[in-house]
Amino acid sequence: MGAFAGTAVADDLLVAALVLGIALVHLLPGYLPGVPFVSRRSILSAAGGISIVYAFLHLFPELDAHRSSLEGVDLIVATLTADHIYILVFIGIALFYGLERIAALSEAIELPTSLGRFSNQSVFWVHIGGFIVYNAFIGYVLVQGRTGAESSLLFAFAMGFHLFGNDEAMEQHYHELYSDVGQWILAGAVIAGGLGALVYTLSDVAFTILLGFLTGGVIFNAIKDELPRTRESRFWAFALGSIVYALILFAL
Repeated sequence: MGAFAGTAVADDLLVAALVLGIALVHLLPGYLPGVPFVSRRSILSAAGGISIVYAFLHLFPELDAHRSSLEGVDLIVATLTADHIYILVFIGIALFYGLERIAALSEAIELPTSLGRFSNQSVFWVHIGGFIVYNAFIGYVLVQGRTGAESSLLFAFAMGFHLFGNDEAMEQHYHELYSDVGQWILAGAVIAGGLGALVYTLSDVAFTILLGFLTGGVIFNAIKDELPRTRESRFWAFALGSIVYALILFAL
């Protein structure tokens, strides 16, 4: 009994450390410490490979495992069935594409609204709101242990790299507004999601819907942010990151 309790405590401490580690990703400085022979672009491209391979090898199978929970669920204007599960991934991609498009437009022009002008700061709060849910769900999934992999460490590793890529894009869009406010909010969202998981368990329907949105968001943001424009990207880093991480996932 004592050995079992000790193992449980060790597992809890590991999960707590992983949640804090993912939150701290948002508080990293605007530059990576120098790594010999490895550029920042290479690290971002490797992060893209890791994120995408994790989505395809573990998030999609986890989503498949929850197909039955969607039977007869009304979502917006449609009644979902198990056959419609991947529409959730598409909605996740569409939502984050919409947020990114609004952010990009707000940098160039002020968007008119019926209430006046839609400022870059207003767009920031809309954009950050989407990522608050995104980050909180990552913290929740980690604490609940529903990561789609046998090891929570693998999930945390993939999501840590992924959120670092998201940080890069958000800082480019919003500059000081993100570094002074946004990164702290998103770090707190990860911790809040983890704490929420200790006292509340989502229904299977809510979990499946959020998992679909997360999967779509990971794919879209990885392609958009973590794989820089072709002339700036490092294909070797993307390939190496994805292949090595795929081999690790297959081995476990």
